Amino acid sequence: MAHIKKIIFYIVLCLYFLEIKGQDIHFSQFFASPLNTNPANSGNFDGDYRLVFNNKNQWQSFADAYKTFALSFDASFTDFILKKSISGVGLQINTDIAGAGNLMTNQLYLNLAYYFPINKDKNIFLGIGLAPGYVFQNIDFNKLTFGSQYQNNNFNPDINPDENFRTSKINYFDFGGGLNFFSEKNPKFQPYLGFSVFHLTQPHKSFSINSDKFLPIKYMVSGGINWQLSEKWWIEPMLIFMFQQKYSEYNFGGLIKYEHSPIGFQTLYFGFLTRAKDAAIICFGGKYNNIRVTINYDINFSKLTSISKGKGGFELSVIYIISKKKTFVSPYYRKCPDFM
Repeated sequence: MAHIKKIIFYIVLCLYFLEIKGQDIHFSQFFASPLNTNPANSGNFDGDYRLVFNNKNQWQSFADAYKTFALSFDASFTDFILKKSISGVGLQINTDIAGAGNLMTNQLYLNLAYYFPINKDKNIFLGIGLAPGYVFQNIDFNKLTFGSQYQNNNFNPDINPDENFRTSKINYFDFGGGLNFFSEKNPKFQPYLGFSVFHLTQPHKSFSINSDKFLPIKYMVSGGINWQLSEKWWIEPMLIFMFQQKYSEYNFGGLIKYEHSPIGFQTLYFGFLTRAKDAAIICFGGKYNNIRVTINYDINFSKLTSISKGKGGFELSVIYIISKKKTFVSPYYRKCPDFM
């Protein structure tokens, strides 16, 4: 009976992935993983250097829960070529471990971006970003079981699964790009909108012999508004849509921000988002000096609920922004003679 449940579990899990329609590393806190969302986000922050860490543990009720880690570093420069322009350069590293076979994916991307003003007052900007990269994947086939190895509902490890694999390791070049728009025309109402595209090279991606499987292009649209309601209260409605071949995913919701103090403990965050037909996402966090920490928990309500028991997963993001000390230049003045 236990073996039957195990078989049913894997069948349901596969059907779930077909329904969820997601094929790539991504985070519920897409707003706290800027370079994964859009290469054009490189350098688009208030400061000189930014370090971002993301950690996601998904479906903790499963024996082989998924684990995803991301680390990025980017720098921001101003007035390169054009006055009021913003340049960004960054490095994005992702690691994902999935399933019983420990399918490991390691991604390394170089991110480049350039923002320039598009209006006379130089307070509306358009950004262009590029992300060339390289991806490494490996899997341990010895840890996998196959349906053909079950006889009379009993698993027999001595049965040859008759699966043909050409290799347990693959790697390929990858390339992505993006556009970003944001406005500083009204400091209390700042909209932003981005479009990004990944896997433009459509690399061949398969461990099997004689397979023509490839990684399809992924398109992402993201946007939101930083909206100040009062002296201390802000709201940030946001959304992100992802499309990859016939698959899609929709996330939308928002954050509420309470500004406590201009120094020390600065801001409190509370948010609620939803991933359509899949999960509710509850977020909580705060900002202390230049460090922002946000935690979220996904509550699963999809067709997988019967197995996951509604348990989704925890996710943590840490953003640390470094600003150089500004050189103080005293204003020029002329001292009047003492006798005047």
